[in-house]
Amino acid sequence: MKIKLYLSAICYLISSFSFAQPKFEKAIEQILDHYAPSKLEPGLTVGVVQNGELIFQASRGLMNLEYKLPFNDSTIIPLASVSKQFTSACIGILAKQNKLSIDDEVSKYIPELSHFQESIQIRHLLNHTSGLRNHNVLLNLSGFDYKHRGYTNKMIQELSFKQKGLNNTPGEKMLYTNTNYVLLALIVERVSGLSIVEFAEQEIFKPLTMDRTFFSKDLEDVIENRAYSYYRQWEKFKQPKSLTHCIGAGGVGSTIQDLAKWSQVFLDPKHPFSFLKEFITDLDTLNNGTQMKHARGMFVSPYKGVTTYNHSGRGLGMRSQFICIPDKQLAIITFTNAEHLNAVNLSYEVLDLFLEGNLKENQRISSFKHSNLELKRFTGTYQELNSDLRMNIFMEKDTLKAQSSFGQEATALVSQNARSLSRIDNPSVVYTFSKEVNQDADLLVDFGGAIFYFERIQLTTQPNQNLAEYAGNYYSQELDVTYLISHKNDKLYLSYPNQEEIEIKEGAVDTFGANQRTKYTFKRNIIGEVVAFEVASEGTVKEIVFELMD
Repeated sequence: MKIKLYLSAICYLISSFSFAQPKFEKAIEQILDHYAPSKLEPGLTVGVVQNGELIFQASRGLMNLEYKLPFNDSTIIPLASVSKQFTSACIGILAKQNKLSIDDEVSKYIPELSHFQESIQIRHLLNHTSGLRNHNVLLNLSGFDYKHRGYTNKMIQELSFKQKGLNNTPGEKMLYTNTNYVLLALIVERVSGLSIVEFAEQEIFKPLTMDRTFFSKDLEDVIENRAYSYYRQWEKFKQPKSLTHCIGAGGVGSTIQDLAKWSQVFLDPKHPFSFLKEFITDLDTLNNGTQMKHARGMFVSPYKGVTTYNHSGRGLGMRSQFICIPDKQLAIITFTNAEHLNAVNLSYEVLDLFLEGNLKENQRISSFKHSNLELKRFTGTYQELNSDLRMNIFMEKDTLKAQSSFGQEATALVSQNARSLSRIDNPSVVYTFSKEVNQDADLLVDFGGAIFYFERIQLTTQPNQNLAEYAGNYYSQELDVTYLISHKNDKLYLSYPNQEEIEIKEGAVDTFGANQRTKYTFKRNIIGEVVAFEVASEGTVKEIVFELMD
């Protein structure tokens, strides 16, 4: 099948859907000008695909500050986590070739993980329900020196093989974890006999004539016409440097034009690769029968009356977003090369232009309303499971509001149904209060399919005054690192490699944190002496044991 894809300049002249409707062209240009008004700073590039054609493509700002090079129609952009759909596609192709089944146990191909008693299947890696600990968090907890070291697929594999515990029973809950996709890349290699770089090129990119799309081979590759990433510090831009080369969870480079071709896999039912759309967007069910919102490398999310297939990416100094809307035969592709430019928000502002005529017809506004008494039952202090991030739910006049320990301002919530409310400023963020028996979470916060779990907690009213009893050196075998807990001036401090004297404060009894999404829960022996603590972090790592050293 030949897919028609035109450069934006041609689109303006000959496309049947072109921006012969000037309001769309002008409106998009205004949005881009708002996000990146300067021609001499990092910027963005955007593509809009409809009915198989790239009907709009435009850029703002510079892809390279050193040489003042602007973005162009074929700039290579790093996709970060948008890459996961390509890793998933590799697994889907191997499944179609009958070389594996997603119901196979992962240990069949990675026997190094056979020490886990629970059965982890390939589908659990694809849909982020494996329970495996997130390697990014493990590296942070070990004090990894990102400025002077990098990590590779092999290092992450070996780190994963050393772990003794899981975050949850496989299939129980969705916890977004990059480790899953690093291991999927290993399965592709072991089953196909090719690296994922070679397999994706042979089975996906070459057949689809995505000639400028690739999994990164190594850090020393010369990539022509690539965008560089930046971050702002003290009114100046700096370029982040990384010595890491790890692919599967990320690692794909592409262009707007190539991603426009890829979008047809999801938008054209007659596309020869449409089986990948069915594979990647298929929604599995959790062990309790609940249908998931994260599929296999993409989220399937409702938005203003339409269903979207979407995934965003975020790396050092860059953001990306890829959205397909089958009902509209539409795709939006955005990339920014500065971390303060939000590619996700940008993509939805562009999408909104195409939904204007359908909003009243399609968008359902809930008429459900809680009584004040019902709202008060939701109030309290909640803490993210396996983290010290807190969420304060409180009443202000007749409105329920939520404020996280990271947030500066509280957000008003509006009723959706008996158990759920959404943000008034962003209806896609939903707060569901759970009353189910044997469920560890009292509050689920859904960010478009990515679920964060919270429990209601009771903060101690009498913090421990004998902080010295926690002091000492503690060692973790799983992370092979020593933490120092020190007591100075009636305060408790934590130090470990590349992290010096972080003050930690008690929340619940014997549980400390520094408002960095990491909590430290101290354990006592039968006579009440502190002998160890467990670390949980960012919701994706728990029960890392540190034992007090003699």
